[in-house]
Amino acid sequence: MQEYQVSGFKVREYDELSSTNTEAERVGWGQLEDKMVILTYRQTRGRGQVGNHWECEPGKNISMTVVLRPEGLPAGWQFAVSMVIALGACDFVSRYVKNCTVKWPNDIYVGDRKISGILIEHLIMGPYVGGSLCGIGVNINQEQFLSDAPNPVSLFQLTGEEIPLSRALEELLACIGKRYASILDYEGLERDFLKVLYRGEGRYHWEDEWGVFEASIRGINEYGQLVLEDVAGRERVYGFKEVKYL
Repeated sequence: MQEYQVSGFKVREYDELSSTNTEAERVGWGQLEDKMVILTYRQTRGRGQVGNHWECEPGKNISMTVVLRPEGLPAGWQFAVSMVIALGACDFVSRYVKNCTVKWPNDIYVGDRKISGILIEHLIMGPYVGGSLCGIGVNINQEQFLSDAPNPVSLFQLTGEEIPLSRALEELLACIGKRYASILDYEGLERDFLKVLYRGEGRYHWEDEWGVFEASIRGINEYGQLVLEDVAGRERVYGFKEVKYL
């Protein structure tokens, strides 16, 4: 393991890890500092949402956990952390390609293909967010994907250009750091988040536990839940995994 500074973040780089979030948990909150990064280019068991596996070819992509410990962030504003990370990742990808969006709550898409996955775990201390482990996988130079994931894509596949991982890391952390500086500006983050929201305009088909329906995205509420408006004008509110894009 080696330590160094990148774009205002303290990076701990490991030769290989099963999961950067798992390693951050092992290190423990007693040692985890604000803007610390647990990084590896060889992650063998990356954790996706709800037990899913994140495919990552060794030496080709960025796999990291960014530790954020914002001061004075109300527990009810924890979705601000998701917006900071998602917007930062989207800002980075947008340096190279167009049509980058955030698929609620925080996957990064280019068109209809997923280029980055994000998994965030919070520590709540009384009325405040005590810290957040923000696991981020970004597909940089991978040429092909072998898992059964339906729609992965990398920057290399989109641009034909191999990007040095050190440069990609520096740019990605700089983008996240810039967004993090506005962590307490919830309205500003929300405004920018809605601008880049996947399928943010128009009506689409969705599916919940009662079946398929047609609706448009109305916004994101204060709890980070997705607010839809169906064709009958009724408001439908969903937490993560309670509704599916079709």
